[in-house]
Amino acid sequence: MRRRDFLIGGAAATSWLLSSGALANRGKCAAVVIGVNKAGNLPKLSAAVSGARSVADWLKGAGFEVKLFVDESSPVKAAALFEAIDELVQRGTLDQLVVYFSGHGFLNAYAEYWMLSNAPQNPNEAVSLTESVVLAKETGIPSVVFISDACRSTPDSIGTSRVRGSLIFPNGDVSRNVRSEVDQFLAALPGSPALELPISQSAPAFEGIFTSCLLSAFQTPVSSLIKTVDGVRVITNRDLKSFLESEVVKQAERRSIKLQQKPDANIVSGDNTYLTPVADLGSLAGIPAPQWTINKFAAKTLQSAGAGPILNESLPTNAALPDPNDQCDPQDAFCIAIPSVGEFKRAQTRVVTANAAARRPSTTMSGHGEAELLVANTSFKQVEADGGVKAQILDPSRAVVLLRGKPAANVAVRFSDGSGTVVPAIRGFICSLAFDGIGVASVTYIRSRGPSDPNIDALHAAVTAAAQSGVFRIDGTRETAAQNARSFGDSIRVGKSADPTLGLYAAYAYSQADLIDQVRSVNDFMRSDLSIELFDVAMLSRERSGPALSEAKTVFPLFPMLSQGWNLLRVLQIQLPTALDEARNHLRPSLWTTFDPTGMDIVSTMVRQGNAG
Repeated sequence: MRRRDFLIGGAAATSWLLSSGALANRGKCAAVVIGVNKAGNLPKLSAAVSGARSVADWLKGAGFEVKLFVDESSPVKAAALFEAIDELVQRGTLDQLVVYFSGHGFLNAYAEYWMLSNAPQNPNEAVSLTESVVLAKETGIPSVVFISDACRSTPDSIGTSRVRGSLIFPNGDVSRNVRSEVDQFLAALPGSPALELPISQSAPAFEGIFTSCLLSAFQTPVSSLIKTVDGVRVITNRDLKSFLESEVVKQAERRSIKLQQKPDANIVSGDNTYLTPVADLGSLAGIPAPQWTINKFAAKTLQSAGAGPILNESLPTNAALPDPNDQCDPQDAFCIAIPSVGEFKRAQTRVVTANAAARRPSTTMSGHGEAELLVANTSFKQVEADGGVKAQILDPSRAVVLLRGKPAANVAVRFSDGSGTVVPAIRGFICSLAFDGIGVASVTYIRSRGPSDPNIDALHAAVTAAAQSGVFRIDGTRETAAQNARSFGDSIRVGKSADPTLGLYAAYAYSQADLIDQVRSVNDFMRSDLSIELFDVAMLSRERSGPALSEAKTVFPLFPMLSQGWNLLRVLQIQLPTALDEARNHLRPSLWTTFDPTGMDIVSTMVRQGNAG
């Protein structure tokens, strides 16, 4: 009997296989290992194929069935990868599947893409990691592990604005009772676009350090990380995360390589899940004491702001840390040592400043049927609303929307440089936008009536900064994540009211942790309180597919508000109006959806014509 069929046959079997000990006595393991030195006309890398071969040899030695794809004699193609993975999934007998990649990559809207041999000229010859992770959760394989040693470059330096990539996992039936645990090890955090490097700097610096450190963890293991699982000496995935965080940085420093984005790992599996046994002899040396990373800094900041322990990080006790709520100079020594912390603090400052401005006394909100828009760090050039609603600029940074009894309206907002976005103007709220010189860095909804709440302001700032840094998520096993999700859920409610901003961020965190019931709870609560649904939350709840979402009259705005949502439309089977396919090619690299002037021409026309769903 196939494992997937057996799982579907009984909930008791499901809970056993997905428990923390499910892989202690594991059976069949397989791996798809990919190494691409030359992608299209991009500079040739020197360590991608050799790294892939080393990983393949390591896994074969541990008893894995390995399918190796390298570009030494023929191109690596997306169709071949899909066929290999599909065949393994359809067996229904695997206990673990590892997918490893080394080669060129890029980050688009906080999602990583792997470049294959014919990319970027062929926009399909890349791998969409984010979407493949979503599909991997539905395979029924107890443990799926993605390992990415991608040489990441800025999209504009490698011509990837139209690259959407391919999905390399099959699109199976979605079952909420049968979910795979999907761990991810990434050589570079999918964080702020400001910290990504152009290819002229990234390619020459690529030496496969991440792969080297990964192999050393098992071949010359650190004794303090080794544990015994059913008589087998292993390093669990959770402990491997800690090792890579310190070892990659240390090895980079030895080679005089400055890492802009540090390694990242998202571990959802239990305490007994591992890749392979370790070598017989472990080194006597221990790993260095934990040091501050952007993940740990964000965890501390979120806790201080009242979000709870949603990031499962061991916080250092031996290193000084400025007050996470202190808006200190981002050029201080601490921020220089960890560049992403400087970006984090700047993001906090933008939100705090914008919220303070939004709370200035206003005479425009004469009734609950109106809404306001406020922008910081730029000015309004034009505002247009749909559905016969009037939008008017009052001064360069403030506009009013006369909703005329409606709960919300889509408003096309164009800034002084011609770029812009579409946001919902919600009855009784001030929508505060902050611009960072490239795009919309934060959107905060603040009740227009009622006292200010400094605790909510601090939480807005901390969550926005963590999201911009690519580290806002709910870590831990399914049980731990569910518990932390419930705790965080309490913080997104202001009294008995919904906070649209925190609700949207929460939905993404819940979705990434595969807590779809919590996503639906947020959607239901916001729909009940606001009489509308935010596009992103409705999309992540998976209650609609095809064109139904964009056509729903209660869903605002036209498309995902957070940029990362665009990378989920295909895998969640959401269809947008055709015109938005072209507008998508004009997205700017920002946390919140922002179009360049050409893209704004397209979406503004849609709003004027009332094609707002």
